Amino acid sequence: MTDVKRTPEHIEAVNRRRRIIFQDDVLANSVFRSKEVGRERMEQAIDFYMSRLDAADNQIDSVWHEWGEGNTAKWPSKVLPRTEEVFPQWWAVGMDPIEVLLEETRKRGREVFFSYRINGSDNDRLFDPPHPLDAPIPLKEEHPDWLFHKWHVYWDFSFDGVRDLKLRVLREVAEMYDYDGISIDFARVPVLFPEGQQWEQRDVLTGFMRQVRSALLEIGSLRGRPYLLAARVPEDLPGCHFDGMDIEAWIREELVDILVVGARTANADVAAFRHVTAATPVKVYPSWDDHHSSDGYRHPSLEIWRGVCANWWRHNPDGMHTFNLTMGSPEAERNLEITPAPRHRGGEIDGVAVQSAWESQCSVYREIGSTETLREGNKIFFVERRGGGHDQEVVPDPNQWYTPRHMYFQTNMQAPLPAHLVGDGSADTLLRLEVADDVNERPDNIDRIELRLALSFAATGASTEKGNGTVQEIDVEVRINNLLLGDPYPERGTVTALNVTFDHWLVFSMPSRHLAVGTNLVGVRLSGKHPEPCSPVRIEKLELHVCYK
Repeated sequence: MTDVKRTPEHIEAVNRRRRIIFQDDVLANSVFRSKEVGRERMEQAIDFYMSRLDAADNQIDSVWHEWGEGNTAKWPSKVLPRTEEVFPQWWAVGMDPIEVLLEETRKRGREVFFSYRINGSDNDRLFDPPHPLDAPIPLKEEHPDWLFHKWHVYWDFSFDGVRDLKLRVLREVAEMYDYDGISIDFARVPVLFPEGQQWEQRDVLTGFMRQVRSALLEIGSLRGRPYLLAARVPEDLPGCHFDGMDIEAWIREELVDILVVGARTANADVAAFRHVTAATPVKVYPSWDDHHSSDGYRHPSLEIWRGVCANWWRHNPDGMHTFNLTMGSPEAERNLEITPAPRHRGGEIDGVAVQSAWESQCSVYREIGSTETLREGNKIFFVERRGGGHDQEVVPDPNQWYTPRHMYFQTNMQAPLPAHLVGDGSADTLLRLEVADDVNERPDNIDRIELRLALSFAATGASTEKGNGTVQEIDVEVRINNLLLGDPYPERGTVTALNVTFDHWLVFSMPSRHLAVGTNLVGVRLSGKHPEPCSPVRIEKLELHVCYK
């Protein structure tokens, strides 16, 4: 370890206000992949990337730029092979996109981090044919013994040479660019060691984090301004252990300044991280991934964003972190002639669809960074589903579930849904529903509260109107906090989850006094008549909708 210590200026930098950390997957859009380079294109790119920061009343205080998968460089590197894309053409005309976006973000008064995918795949350099997806970079061809294969070819961090390579990359970036800090993104991907060896190798990874911390403290001392270190880690402490991260040691030794917890889950255990960081300056930010969300909640509505973030705020995080919520303003997208983000949302690509998605994104950035701005907005609280959010090879299908051994991060493996109902109705299927809002504080402000349930016949994965019966033919009792709800009514409307599409919800109206702030215990059981012979019935989704006047 270096003798350089964290200064009062360092602690002051750690304590900056970060209501929202906006992690920008810069290359998710094709702005810098275009063959067109020059001043006009750069000005269009600046308008695009900065339009999110320039939108009125947003709560974004920190921006983290993520430049690709991390195996080839979008900067003039002496450590990594340089990209085969168009970045050398930018350098040839005297422009460095990384430097430009850093400067433009700082001009707008935001903190700026470089986010590095510590073990990304090789597809960062292979955007155009004829390259195959997994053509290895030269370093991987030179050191096949440092690798293992899991849907892509990844570095094995048990090797000294791998850790040395990553340390040299991070040091090079820190010495080349005047960022406020670096974030090590373990989410993309957390596969660091061969499966079954992760926790056994925890001391190796802790040693690597010590080296990175030491290097950044040294560089910060030399430049006369702190260089902070963040890490994006699994959503709870058992998940960190599963993936080989001894977070308690990292916190005890204060090897990081900021922890971003979770990625595609609403179940980030903020309270547990708060407990282990209580006596330290380490900051905690739960994260939500708009694109790779848990199954059935990809590109969630504003109401779902509100519900997820309101639940997290109950446990006193330092702010919120977002990922993959990165569209630019409709005008900026039109000027760049890039395919707009609403293509993912299933909407038509027209001015109305783009404008609607943009307005929804702006609302997220105006609201989720404070409990006050979230207070009486309509919300959806939900019970999470396992899996989803990615290819089935990476994360198991919840309908063909198996326990992933290669990684915990991003799999939602402890989520309770789908859940079977007991066939003879002898027992409740119990689910915990977190509700942040105190709906009894001002009940006159409540318009309605509805608990919504989606069922399927598990034997076939069929919708609620196929198989041996319809949902109307299945009688279910639902209790919340042991209070029986009245009879439901079916409501038409598409209900989707991975490989399952439902035709309607069962909707239960309920009074506000049934709800508690925090954890509510929901019991669901079959009662009365049901199809004969009875197919196994499964709860696919459970949501609580709170609507204000």
